[in-house]
Amino acid sequence: MDFFIEGLEVYGHHGVPAEEKVMGQRLVFDVRLTMEECRGSHTDGVADTVDYTEVIDVLTEVATVESYSLLERLVQVSAETVLKKFPLLDEVWVQVTKPHPPVACALDSVAAAVELARSDVED
Repeated sequence: MDFFIEGLEVYGHHGVPAEEKVMGQRLVFDVRLTMEECRGSHTDGVADTVDYTEVIDVLTEVATVESYSLLERLVQVSAETVLKKFPLLDEVWVQVTKPHPPVACALDSVAAAVELARSDVED
């Protein structure tokens, strides 16, 4: 079963130019959470699934506590953190989009995405 968080807007301080790290910018998260078996679909109990509000809190914390130069690093840390925090998940896909990045041409956005399985983060 897949669950989706789409269009989560977070204000973070990520980028290569110093101005991006100082001024910050809006980042948009899109996430797919995969559980092979979701007991919550049978029990209707939040304890038997992953509470998406907790996932939102984790993503917001990752995006606002640290500052990364690359979107690639932000998306990797976000996906790893979600998988480590929520053991019921089997896979996670995270995309982070930077709308209207500060470049010298007309551009809607840039983004980075990663898909990780539980086996990618287990020690």
